[in-house]
Amino acid sequence: MNKNNSEDNAVRVSEVNTMTLDEQKKVMLDILAFIDGVCRKNDIKYSVFGGTLIGAIRHKGFIPWDDDIDIILTKKNYDKLKRILDKERGRYKTLKYGDGGERFPFMKVIDTHTCLVEHRQDKFYPNYGVYVDIFCYYPAHDDVRERKKQYQKLKILVSLISRRKLDFKNESLKRNVLCAGKNLISKLLGYKRINELFDKTLNEYNGSKYVIHNWPAYGFGKEFQLSENINEYTDTEFENLTVMIFKNYDAILQTTFGDYMKLPPKSERVSRHNAKAWWREK
Repeated sequence: MNKNNSEDNAVRVSEVNTMTLDEQKKVMLDILAFIDGVCRKNDIKYSVFGGTLIGAIRHKGFIPWDDDIDIILTKKNYDKLKRILDKERGRYKTLKYGDGGERFPFMKVIDTHTCLVEHRQDKFYPNYGVYVDIFCYYPAHDDVRERKKQYQKLKILVSLISRRKLDFKNESLKRNVLCAGKNLISKLLGYKRINELFDKTLNEYNGSKYVIHNWPAYGFGKEFQLSENINEYTDTEFENLTVMIFKNYDAILQTTFGDYMKLPPKSERVSRHNAKAWWREK
């Protein structure tokens, strides 16, 4: 997209109505229903993931203070779904390079009738919108030392991809200096090169017992899952939808979250993305 078109989109977005969080969640559910339909039609298995999986089991829908939806697939299913969604020309589309999609080593399916800006987002992306994240499990080495190497590489690359604005009002000088350093390295390398390194790290291990997903965020001991736990699926309720989940969801959630049925302290019951979204002009 050229500069003039970007500026035009920015102007149009500023004139549309702000969405409430409930409206954003309704759009996310519509995207999830669309993805679920594509998967069932094409014999693709997936599972809701992370906080969305906790929500499905503990609340039969969104965790009350949550503000996103995540799903995850095996590598074979992910690649098949990506080929289909990349050709989609309807309301729901995957982000492409130049739309903000170059930042992420995973798919984001957005609603093109919306625009969205997340907390500390480093710049305005005219084609960014309310979305559902789609992650992928990759093989991990059977040896614990090799798994730790893989995790450490991925965490470094995640920090470079997650380029953020400096925030001297809410963050310490030290954190802002670290943030500025990471942003500089990220800018020098470029998202394309960083994602190439990310892809190389994910594909250089050929284990059979363990897998790791392509956006580690919880800590070394919580990131890896047994391959046997992601081979079977079942259906469950999520708000007004029927969605797929891993049959062995309990083992997966306990590995990452421990006692996931216990509510966190009130101080931790907060939204993570702090996104502001708008309806685009029709």
